[in-house]
Amino acid sequence: MQILFVCTGNTCRSPMAAALARHHAAIHGLDATIDSAGIYAVPGQPMTPLATDALIRRHVVVPQHNSKPVSPSLISDADFIFTMTTSHKADLLREFPGAAGKTYTLREFVEGGAAGDVPDPFGGPAEVYEACADALNSVVEQLIRKLAEEQGR
Repeated sequence: MQILFVCTGNTCRSPMAAALARHHAAIHGLDATIDSAGIYAVPGQPMTPLATDALIRRHVVVPQHNSKPVSPSLISDADFIFTMTTSHKADLLREFPGAAGKTYTLREFVEGGAAGDVPDPFGGPAEVYEACADALNSVVEQLIRKLAEEQGR
């Protein structure tokens, strides 16, 4: 199973979600390849220091990260694409309409319906990144549990 998380610049939310998903996949025995990208990402940017710090405080392994834009190969390789906002989903589907059957907002897939967006912490203080990491950790853990159950784990 290949999972792709998508946000705006691929320096905060989507790399945090990917790192958290790898962490929870290991705990719950989900066999998955997990990646992240940004709709408007500038290639080669690191994860923001406050995002990295938030993951470290949660004892999550922080991989070397270099931002990358969403690409046709990332879209075609993914079994599931999870965006952070409804506007990310709309932008992605406008560019890649063939991804419609596998693209969801993260909260929509986990919580059902129009469950809301994951707010962008970019440029905010540490507390905003911590709140984002808390929200992501909760919903990503639910996501991984759901996918692991579907995978028969």
